[in-house]
Parts: sequence; structure tokens; C-alpha cells
Amino acid sequence: MRFTKLAAVSAIGFFAMAAHAQLAKPTEQMTRQELDQLKKNLQSLLAFTDTPPASLNKSIGAPGTTFGAPSAYGAARGQAFVGVSGIYDNDGKGMVDGNGRVDGSMAAGVGFGDPSKTLGVELMSSVTSVNPKDGTFGDSGQMGVKLHRLLDHNSGLSIALAFTDALRWGTAKQSLRSTYVAMTGNLPIKLIGNYPVSATLGAGNGNYRPFRALQAGEDKIGAFASIGTQLTKRTSVSLSHLGGRTNIGFGIVPFNAPISVMVGVTDIDGRSVAGRQLSVNLGYAFQF
Repeated sequence: MRFTKLAAVSAIGFFAMAAHAQLAKPTEQMTRQELDQLKKNLQSLLAFTDTPPASLNKSIGAPGTTFGAPSAYGAARGQAFVGVSGIYDNDGKGMVDGNGRVDGSMAAGVGFGDPSKTLGVELMSSVTSVNPKDGTFGDSGQMGVKLHRLLDHNSGLSIALAFTDALRWGTAKQSLRSTYVAMTGNLPIKLIGNYPVSATLGAGNGNYRPFRALQAGEDKIGAFASIGTQLTKRTSVSLSHLGGRTNIGFGIVPFNAPISVMVGVTDIDGRSVAGRQLSVNLGYAFQF
């Protein structure tokens, strides 16, 4: 029921954004304001447990407004990011490779193309186990690609198609392959501090399957949604629902640099096999 309400609210917002995009006048060249908005919106999520990079601003990053679910934003030409994530298995269900309660992952990505004019292409890679104590450091990982397009500069409305594990090694081969489509943009409402509310709707298989399919080991298409907003210039909050799990995250930009920190709890009501987990994510984005 909670997911249905969240998806309904997001859907209403997207219809409004789509109508606004149709009314917007096309321009031949991006203005400085539009470029700054594009940089702010480029918060790409490699996978639902990975760290979204900070805003690609040279002086200060923007706190991420997506946690626990992917978004439609991605890196473009001349942009790259790295991130590390730490996971603590709070309820002791042994999700961390069945060994202990602490593990993590590392991720990196680079962008090509221009999503505002043609198409952006983000290549990403992640190492899904970095706990040296259980002997699994670097033995599992994946590489993927995200194709993304910015449809409207004013609302940040974007769409994406991603193959998160086109190449994989180690224990990552044991899981079902994951593909998703997503739409992300700012809803035509503002809350705290006059900051816009960002929302994502999407669907995918593999890691994005519905809860019952995960339990049964079936590969079916599942929907996901997220909603978030900045609280201040350096802080944010986000809520998402994916694969039967409801997640909440809090973002912060601690320094005058494109570095973002996201702290969150996945599966806050403890419904999934994985159980409740505390996640701490650190991301750094840069231009070259």
C-alpha cells in the first residue's frame, strides 16, 4: 500500500513534468544556468546499493536525493566518479556473503556523449566484496553501461536504460542479470527551503524484481520508485521502494568539494531475506 501511494504521487508529478516539457521552447544553445542545472542533476547510481556521485561542480557538490534505487541521471563526456560503500548487517541475517556482518563495495564510472543533445553513455564497474577478513576481497564484481537522455532542462526530466552487469566475475555470476529503465525529474512542487522534490519511477528484472519473485527465485519485471529533496544546501533526505524493501537515506556534503556522503537504512521494516542493513556511502565526482 505504501509503495502504491508513493508510485501514484510520483506518476502525477511526471505527467505534469511531461506537459511542461512539451510547452518549453527549444533553444539552440545551452545557457550557463541550464549547464549548472545539468551538472547538479548528474547524480548517477551504479546499482541500488552503490553510492551516487556528488554534483559535478568544481567547488562544492550537491547532496544526493536518491538512495536505495537507481536514477535516470548519468555521467556525460568528460565526467567521472568513484565511490565506496560500507554495509553493516544490522539484524544478523547473514546477508554479507554469509560471513560476518560487515562488508562493502567500490565503484567507478566514466561518461561519454552529450545527454542534452544526443545521448549520454556511462560505463561503470564495481567490486562487490571488499572485506579482506573473509577472504573475498575483489573476487566478485561487475561492469555495466547506462544510456541516458536529458529531455527537459528546466525540470531535469531524464530517461535511462541500464545494463548493470553486462560483464561479471566471481560470485556475481550466480545472480540473475539486471536491466532497468528509469525516468527521473523534479516534481512541480517545492518543500523545505524552496528546494525541488526529485522523483524516479522505473522497472527492471534481476535485482529489481518484485518481492514475491525474489522469494520464489523467479526472474520477473518489478517496479521501483524513489522521492527525495534537499533540506539545506548541504543536506538531503530520500525515500525509496524496490524489491519489497523500503529504504531511507540522508545525504550530506561535508566539504567545499564535489564529495558527497549518504547514510541510510535499507529494508527499514525488515521484510526481505537480506534484512535491515546500515549503509554508509562516500562518492567523489570530477571533470577531466
